[in-house]
Amino acid sequence: MIVPALIGSLPRPVSLAKKIEEYSIGRLKERDLEKAYLEHTRRAFIKLREVRIQVITDGLYRWDDIFNPFVRFIEGVEVNGLFKFYENNFFYRSPVVRGNLSLRENPLSEWLNQALAIKEEVYPEATFKAVLPGPITLAYHSLNEYYKSLDELAEAYAGVIEEAIKELPVELVELQEPALAAELSRATREKSDEVSKETAKAIIERLSRVKKLWVVTYFGTPQVFPDNIILNVDLISGSVPENYSGELGLGIVDARETKMERRDRLQDKLRLYLRKYSRIYVTPNTLLDFLPESVAWRKLKLLGRLGGE
Repeated sequence: MIVPALIGSLPRPVSLAKKIEEYSIGRLKERDLEKAYLEHTRRAFIKLREVRIQVITDGLYRWDDIFNPFVRFIEGVEVNGLFKFYENNFFYRSPVVRGNLSLRENPLSEWLNQALAIKEEVYPEATFKAVLPGPITLAYHSLNEYYKSLDELAEAYAGVIEEAIKELPVELVELQEPALAAELSRATREKSDEVSKETAKAIIERLSRVKKLWVVTYFGTPQVFPDNIILNVDLISGSVPENYSGELGLGIVDARETKMERRDRLQDKLRLYLRKYSRIYVTPNTLLDFLPESVAWRKLKLLGRLGGE
C-alpha cells in the first residue's frame, strides 16, 4: 500500500507572512497574530484533505527554520548568526551552546493541541505528527562552546528532546535528521569533530522508546538507520540502504525543483519497493520551503494521486 505523507513544513503563505511582519513592527496585536496562525492552519488542513495527504504535520507556520523557535526553549543555548542550510538558498539562525542544556517551559504542546483540535474538525481521518529537529542535526548545526565533543553535545540535545516529546499530545513524532545522510553544514564543516554512527544510532533508538519516531533524512543516503522507526529516505539525491528492512518513507518528489514529475514514472519507480515492503509512505524528498507555495501544493496533489495502490 502507498500512503501519501507530508514531512516537515509547508511554505508560509504570503498573507500569513504579512501578518507576522505587521506584528514584528507593532502594527498587529498578539491575539490577532494567533488568530492568523489558526486560520492558516485550518486552510492548510482543508487543502491537505483535498489533495489526499494522509499523514500530516501542522505545516510549521510558527517556525522560521527547522531549529527555531525550538532552540529558544532550551536553557544553555543562545541564537546568533545566519548560516546557509546546506547548499540551498535558505538560511537558519544558529544555536550557540554556552552552558548545560535543559528544556525550558515552552508552548509546543499548546500549539499542537490547537492544531489537533482543528484537524479533528476538518480532517479527522488524517494521522497527525509533531515535528522537531533531531539531536544529531542540532549538534552539527550548533556552535559548540561548552561540551567537549560533538558526541556529548548530541547526547545533551537528546536529553532535551526526550523531555520535550514526553509532553507532546501525539503518538508520532517526526525528527528532522538530514545530518544522518548529508555532509556537514557550513556552520561546522571546517571542524573535524563528528557524531559517531554508534552514538547516533543509540540516541535515536533511545528516543524511539519514548514515542514512535519518523526520522527524516535528506541530501544523501542515510549512513545510520536505527531500529524501530520509520526511516524517510531522499530518493532524489540518495537511496534506500541495501540492508534496511524497517518501515520506510520515500522522498520521491523533488522539493528543490519546480518541474513537475510524471505520475507514471513515479509509479514505475515505486513498484520496485512494493515488492519488498507491504506499506510505503511517499513524501517530498525534503522541506517544501524551497518551492513557491503554488508549486508545493501541486507536488502534494501529485503525491496524493499515488495513494492507495
